[in-house]
Amino acid sequence: MRKIGGFTLIELLVVIAIIALLLSILMPALGKAKDLAMGAVCKGNLKNYTLATAMYCDDNDGKFPQAERCYFSQPDPYPVESGITNPLHLRWCNGDVDLKSHPEYGGQMYTYLMDARSFICPAFKRLAVRNSEDHFYQDFGSAIRNYEPWYNYTMNAYVGSNSSGVKESRVVNISEVKSPATTYSFTEESSFVDTGYNISGLNDTFMCPGDDSMVQDWLSQVGGNPRLVEPGPGPDGVGPFWDTIAGFHHAPSGNKLGGRGNCAFLDGHIDSHYRKETFYLAWPK
Repeated sequence: MRKIGGFTLIELLVVIAIIALLLSILMPALGKAKDLAMGAVCKGNLKNYTLATAMYCDDNDGKFPQAERCYFSQPDPYPVESGITNPLHLRWCNGDVDLKSHPEYGGQMYTYLMDARSFICPAFKRLAVRNSEDHFYQDFGSAIRNYEPWYNYTMNAYVGSNSSGVKESRVVNISEVKSPATTYSFTEESSFVDTGYNISGLNDTFMCPGDDSMVQDWLSQVGGNPRLVEPGPGPDGVGPFWDTIAGFHHAPSGNKLGGRGNCAFLDGHIDSHYRKETFYLAWPK
């Protein structure tokens, strides 16, 4: 038998086969460990959001910041956003307004978040490539000169939005929240769309399942029980939401929306939940 570098050809093939087998065994475990590590970093990021929300409310007589201005001082375009249509809906991936580099654009929450290590989950950052499925990005994303996904944590619009569309659904003071332990202040939102469940991906600074008329319709379908309000087609779902909790953590193979997203709750704890729980965990009443 001819030898190659001290090994016979058969011996070399056996070694390669053993290495390939070991890699096939180890890679899933290493991938799982990496996912767990990124999830832990994400939860650490969101812990900063619970502290920032509590401090803001303490300094403002219990009043929440406006969800539309939690990151930015204005929804209107900044000079650096000239030429971009609907810039508010593209700021999550516009490096020219990254608050770590451009604190001059900071809104109501920014001074409380300045010590946050990151505004984005590392797992999401790997997914947030230029093929975002959100319609705002598809229609207007090509105008972004400096593509840099830098946040994916969005504020619950039912606890601070200034929009007239959720006037009946929202609360403006933390004292009005029925259960802080089951109401999130910030959550993860992905850029993926599943039209039967959510019609928008990550496109602004706040998470809003739907407006007042949608909420009343959903509650009427389930006898007024918010725990039973789930996105999706019937018989279990009440129809599509605007926004849902992201599903990229521990998602099943081939289903990028079937996992969970991390949530920062008003009592200070962090936990991960499925998109079907979006409304119940956002609903402050």
